[in-house]
Amino acid sequence: IEMAVICMAKPKKKYSDLSSLEKSYIKKKLGITTIQEIDTAILKQLKERLKQLKDSRNQHMILYKLWDVIMCVILASFGDNNSWDAIHDFVIDNYLWLKSFLQMTGGIPTAESYERIMGLVDSKELNQILFDFFKEITFTEKEEISLLNIDGRNNNGSKKNKTIFSEEKAPLNCLNVYSTQYRYCIETSPIQEKSNEIPAVENYLKGLNLTGTIVTWDALNTQTKNIEAVRKAHGDYIVPVKANQGTLYRDLADYFDEQTCEEMIAGNTLSGYYTYIEKSHSSIIKYECFQTSDINWYDRKEDWKDLQTIGMIKKTIIKKVKEKNTRKNAKNETIYKEVTTVEKRYYISSRSVNAEELEKTVRAHWNVENLIHLHLDITFCQDKNRTSNKNALLNLEIVHKFVLGCLTRVKPRYNRSLERIRKHISNNFEEFFPEFICYLIVSR
Repeated sequence: IEMAVICMAKPKKKYSDLSSLEKSYIKKKLGITTIQEIDTAILKQLKERLKQLKDSRNQHMILYKLWDVIMCVILASFGDNNSWDAIHDFVIDNYLWLKSFLQMTGGIPTAESYERIMGLVDSKELNQILFDFFKEITFTEKEEISLLNIDGRNNNGSKKNKTIFSEEKAPLNCLNVYSTQYRYCIETSPIQEKSNEIPAVENYLKGLNLTGTIVTWDALNTQTKNIEAVRKAHGDYIVPVKANQGTLYRDLADYFDEQTCEEMIAGNTLSGYYTYIEKSHSSIIKYECFQTSDINWYDRKEDWKDLQTIGMIKKTIIKKVKEKNTRKNAKNETIYKEVTTVEKRYYISSRSVNAEELEKTVRAHWNVENLIHLHLDITFCQDKNRTSNKNALLNLEIVHKFVLGCLTRVKPRYNRSLERIRKHISNNFEEFFPEFICYLIVSR
């Protein structure tokens, strides 16, 4: 009996790995006297922010508070809960704890109610509130040059094929903007059906102040109007050129011939050269970055506003491949041969010659794919979500990106994958979530 009582006793919250300086920083930032108050203090702050959201429902017929519903969705998403049913189950399991700082009028909503109410929320307002809250509670060092990586993503689970009973529906397609300074997806804009990213990029850039920011995107969006929008916002661009810009692409390919590249390596005064080698499994990859401000030969340079430099990144892959042993009497002898492939990609930029910056900026563009899109698919299983209400799905994606930004910040503290951190929090949410919040606030 004594052992059973010990096992059933509620474990105490532990913050032993936080330094005294970190604890005092948390107390001062949140205005609390003891570190154990952190969960209630931070969640009440977020709830007050969410009260700013417009509620389009008939105020005389409201059963569930809008901010209560959104808070439940956010908190459930920190745990391993990706669907509306899982969110509903999370609220049932943690109802008493949630009731300590939420009103929970009307009891616990059904899974369908969570989806329906989230579908009524203005996505731009929600995204701005969560981003502002994220900036306020986390510590972000100011960067001299920050990057904005822009790319689109389809939520494949929301696609509906044509059947006898319903028409075909295109998947939810969103334009995502990832900030390397905040390590956060700062913008999620739905792209209209029968449209593409190009006008969405231009609309997003209008009215921004991008001073000290380099904008990157994929080759699809390398359009003169998008370039002009970046410069009007006082930003810089380093963007790729492919066959969709036929004349420019061919001109760049002709310019960066073997002789010109050799001159750049030798130290042409108008150019820059940077190279490095990395190993990947059974391959050796050599990157060579060539950049020059010699653009007077290009008669259409005025079409690309403030074009300063052009560049090429040459990627040489040397891979060892097993070869079939045809010799007679050969026993267990493996023969390898080296296969070399060369890839060339071309870029235009409003920045001055700096080949190392060009290479690092191009590599950093994949942050939006590797740190956002990949985790939405794997960590949050969004491609399995069959929600038909696209605005509800969009708002759930915005919540997931907020949670993803927080998880990314604390990952070094846990030294685990993001999936394992979520599972860890789910094991005992009331105990482990305050610990998570502590790590988030003191993260760098």
